[in-house]
Amino acid sequence: MKINKFIKGVALASCGLILTGCASDYLDTPSHGTIPAEEIASTTEYARMGVLGVCGRGMAAPWGTNIFPAQALMQGETGISYYYGEIPGSDNFVNFIYKEAPSWAIYYNMQEGYLSSGDYVWSTPMWVYCYAMIAQLNDILDGIDASAGTDAERNFTKGQALTLRAHLYFRLLQVYAPRWEDSNNGEKLTVVLRDTAKLPDSLPVSTMNEILALIYSDLDTAIECFENAGTYKRQYNFEPTLNVAYGVYARTAALKHDWEKCRTMAHNARQGYQIASSADIFNGYLQFNEKEWMWAPSFAEIDNFIYGNWCTFFACNGYAAVNQCYTNRINIDLYRQIPATDERRNWFLTQDKLTGTAPMMVYHSIGVNPANQQFVLNALIEASRTWLDSRKPALCSAGLNAYAGTGSGDKATAIMCDGAQVKFWCNGETGQNGTCQVPYMRATEMYLYEAEACAELGMTGEAQALLNEVNKPRNPSYNCTKAGNDLIEEVRLYRRIELWGEGFNWFDLKRWNVNMTRRAWVELDMTSGNMPAGIACDVPTSANNGWRFGIPVSERNRNTNIVDPIPGELINIPDPVE
Repeated sequence: MKINKFIKGVALASCGLILTGCASDYLDTPSHGTIPAEEIASTTEYARMGVLGVCGRGMAAPWGTNIFPAQALMQGETGISYYYGEIPGSDNFVNFIYKEAPSWAIYYNMQEGYLSSGDYVWSTPMWVYCYAMIAQLNDILDGIDASAGTDAERNFTKGQALTLRAHLYFRLLQVYAPRWEDSNNGEKLTVVLRDTAKLPDSLPVSTMNEILALIYSDLDTAIECFENAGTYKRQYNFEPTLNVAYGVYARTAALKHDWEKCRTMAHNARQGYQIASSADIFNGYLQFNEKEWMWAPSFAEIDNFIYGNWCTFFACNGYAAVNQCYTNRINIDLYRQIPATDERRNWFLTQDKLTGTAPMMVYHSIGVNPANQQFVLNALIEASRTWLDSRKPALCSAGLNAYAGTGSGDKATAIMCDGAQVKFWCNGETGQNGTCQVPYMRATEMYLYEAEACAELGMTGEAQALLNEVNKPRNPSYNCTKAGNDLIEEVRLYRRIELWGEGFNWFDLKRWNVNMTRRAWVELDMTSGNMPAGIACDVPTSANNGWRFGIPVSERNRNTNIVDPIPGELINIPDPVE
């Protein structure tokens, strides 16, 4: 009872900070609910409460700023990863965002100048999300070594706090740092390093190497703490563990192109877990997968925030699909690279599934609305509904069919389009209070990191074997024989396929130094893309200062030690975008 009351206090402090305050207030907001910051690490029990407050509610609660239609829709880690990792990438078109807020093209088209200035609203949410929780973790870490309690609980809790802080700094580097090859061997300035609560509010910006050194050090110590915690175990699936610490290490090492470290850490991370089975990947992401998911948000009803719930807008039977008739879909150019024998093709509604329809129908204005490629021909709509009804996972409640729109006319058919996804489902009334979450980390991701590292290191046989392990359960005829650069590209392709919609695409394109490419739908051209003309683009990796978000203007105004602009780092725009 005491623990639940405390966690609620932390969550309310976190949510209130973001939803009602301004970004510049995040360091001044009480971090620990009813327990004063100076007492949060006085006992290991209190410290554990603080950590649970961060990873249990802080990483689940809505973190929206005034971004329509995303007010309170950025549900913690899943929302942050989706809005930053998926929307501006190549592979995932989100219909409700394009339809409701076409001005977001500045963001998801990575329009030159605006994002890298720090003056556009999208520069703020990730910054505040990370630093608000880092501030809470620093209060815990400053005193935990002297806390009263058992050594096992102290070690486990400290390991968790260090893992969480490392993860949050990793997130900051993904968004605000250059890719490694553009970083002058890590000497370019990136974000502010705060490793203790005793630091002043105004601090200069640190180099990428300094941030990476803190992440590596935190994770080295976290691993040692977990190993010294004996049999102490986590209580909730949203808590980080030794495996998660290894996983965050692998992610960070890949960001740095430290491939030997990435290989070792990814291998260690997946120990005790296995690649998801066919049944697992088609269960709609409706429950925690004990065998494969290493780290995941809470599936408890209390931790779903109605319109702030991830599944409300991104599940195929959530509120946006059922009531607003919007969906998200795969880039057809990626879909075409999935072999015909690969069952992951069944995550997506595409013309080849529509019995009794001609392929040309989806590339003809008679059958498709040219503005958004939604199906308007009855034959396409009826065939779509038949196939979609057949894809409902066994775990999904009766009556909650995919894209079961309740509107009429164009609205009723808006979600029937080439590439619509049925990977993510939800339980609950039209997605409100529904249960469905994207995992924070799963073992298959670690197999793919290990395969990528092996390919980069020239360990051809090892990389091929890992790819076979990942892909044969999805496609029994798969057998990797590629080598060299072709093998690297093969790993990247299957990472895009396997992790589609889970928050990785834009981050991966950035670290791979690969353009963001979306091709437009062209009538009567069956080789064209399936993207609306308004978001079709080919954005080079040199755009937006190397795809770097600028330090938020609110932070630059608050922190007097940040020079604006930092030479070569920030781009100043005379007329900021409101």
